[in-house]
Amino acid sequence: MGARSTGSSIGILVAVLLSFAPRLASAQDLPVLDREHARLILQEVSGDASYEHIRYQTQFHRPRGGSDGLWKVAEYFEAKAREYKLANVSLIKQASSHRPWNAKFADLWIVEPEPERLASTLQSALHLADYSRPTDVTGELVDIGAGSEEDLQSVDVSGKVVLTYGPVDSVMARAVHDGGALGVVAYPDPFSERSAGYPDQLRWLRAVTTRGSEDFEATFAFGLSLRQGLALRSRLQSSEEPIVVHAVVESELTSVQGSNPWQVMVEAFIPGSEPGLGQDVVLTGHLQEEATSANDDASGCANLLEIARALNRLIGEGRLPRPRRNLRFWWVTEIDSQRQYFADNPEAHHEIWVNINQDMSGANQAQDVMRVQNVTRLPATRFHFFNDVVESVIDHMVAANSAELAQRQAGSEYPEPHLAHLGTQHRYNAKMIFFHNNTDHMTFNEQPIGVPGVTFTNWPDNYIHSSDDDLWNIDRTQLGRSAAAAALIAYAMANADEASAPALAAETVGRGQERLGRNLRLGLSWIATSEDRGAAYYDAVDQVSYAAERERLAIGSLSEIHTGAAERVPPLLAELARREAQALRELELAYRQATGHDALPQRRLADAELRLSGLEPAVTAGPIEFLTGRGRVTEVNGLHRLMAFEVMNAVNGERSGLDVYRYVAAEAREAGTHYYGTVTAEAVLEYLESAATAELIRLE
Repeated sequence: MGARSTGSSIGILVAVLLSFAPRLASAQDLPVLDREHARLILQEVSGDASYEHIRYQTQFHRPRGGSDGLWKVAEYFEAKAREYKLANVSLIKQASSHRPWNAKFADLWIVEPEPERLASTLQSALHLADYSRPTDVTGELVDIGAGSEEDLQSVDVSGKVVLTYGPVDSVMARAVHDGGALGVVAYPDPFSERSAGYPDQLRWLRAVTTRGSEDFEATFAFGLSLRQGLALRSRLQSSEEPIVVHAVVESELTSVQGSNPWQVMVEAFIPGSEPGLGQDVVLTGHLQEEATSANDDASGCANLLEIARALNRLIGEGRLPRPRRNLRFWWVTEIDSQRQYFADNPEAHHEIWVNINQDMSGANQAQDVMRVQNVTRLPATRFHFFNDVVESVIDHMVAANSAELAQRQAGSEYPEPHLAHLGTQHRYNAKMIFFHNNTDHMTFNEQPIGVPGVTFTNWPDNYIHSSDDDLWNIDRTQLGRSAAAAALIAYAMANADEASAPALAAETVGRGQERLGRNLRLGLSWIATSEDRGAAYYDAVDQVSYAAERERLAIGSLSEIHTGAAERVPPLLAELARREAQALRELELAYRQATGHDALPQRRLADAELRLSGLEPAVTAGPIEFLTGRGRVTEVNGLHRLMAFEVMNAVNGERSGLDVYRYVAAEAREAGTHYYGTVTAEAVLEYLESAATAELIRLE
């Protein structure tokens, strides 16, 4: 931007922010929260305390669909919530589409030529695949490799038990259903990178079987580690006599039609001082998973309880002011609970302001492959100043728990360490990333709910859904840091008021300028390096327009804090418009300098873009219809699932189909093709048409 224009813009911005605020936080403070309040929260939240709740959960195998283990952990959190004097505690049994299954005991032995136990639920619940049916059979064990059709052509499996490293469902279909095998013994694929590094790991398996529209009853499947599987395969190849196994499974599987299958969630509150605001801050973690499953997601559920205990104690003792808004705590059956809850209570989402989810938030980061505590930004369609509260807290927690040479020379190793008594002293390896789904915050961001949600999720993780996700996988220090960060975010949002609005605006506007600058830089680089500079120019224009629209959402959301804050928002939006116009002028200058042409290129629309430009999509369904209807929307080849998610979210009754395409395509370009791929107009059109066929939106 030109020097004169930049100076003028900065001067106007400073004046607006100063008029907005009686004071701005000093650089060493956490800008979005009073320093004394933050200190109290950081001192009270304990990773050691949170860890103890994980101990209880890891005892139970707790899959969906009415399992005994799931009910036990739900009862635990209900009881603890009452013990910690949370308000309006309730254990809610919800409808479910998953068949109830419980296993009492399972054993797999070699009986010939000599007795040897191979697997048992006495050793690990993960030795038995979920939904294995009751059985007591004896049969010869045969090796079928990957279990492909080619592998099965050379082996008679009828009346035998098959050993395989192929997917259990497809092997169950080919070998058991088609071939007459008795059951399956499976081990991890030896050719995968994960398997080679974790030879003693047991994977969580399921024996549910579907082929197209046909459902059929599976029998049973036992799971072995890679080391066990390869050793057994080698024995089969070298043995001169058959190896005979005996499988016993004691389990209960009830049909969906006859059992009223259920799932469960627990809800509790810390009431706000102004509950009528209808801006509840909801914190979530999910209860169901496999046995142990310490990080996914016993860590998130435990942290949720520790946050509730810590904040309620501080508030109850009068050391922390009661926040204006309700803090609501949901321990859920992942994804399904929220969707069912919103379908059962179609207006409930109007009372929810933001969501903070924790799913895998306590990993020992020195184990595995140096895991990172990722925290998602909001998807562009749900952008809100909440995003900048989250980023501000994470930046603060990372800086407070990281050691740098310069700060050590200044006299501090970790400036403000948050350490557990029984945890490591590792740094806090956390960062903000572009959004992903696959956990509970998704259900808030998605149509038709539209509540901004973020998640804490460790990644990469080679222990997930395996016997390695156990207590030793957890570091109390990292667990406590994630809990403390989520508590700070939750309290900052719940207590946001006219006095804190200036600091919140400063974070939102300042970080927004950085985001706008990033997208301008991307656009300038495309113009400078592309062979088709005309196409690059219009991609760059769309990029800046997208970034500015996203920042309008963030700045506009400041008006939700307080009526006094709302009065100060229009000048900030006007200043954003000036910055957007200046950025567009810089793109024009870059194009002219790169091409030597004074005239800008003519923009031509391809056929799919023309069709999109004539559409005005609008959402026509509510939470009840979306509960089942979203399953009727077909995937579009080449369109990343997360960008399909954003296409649906971008339908707001105001954007044309072309606007939807350009907005989502720019969101994908900002993250990079390695992250979200490339969004095409043809794919967006196909997806919108599918959503319309599913009767979730209309296209006019």
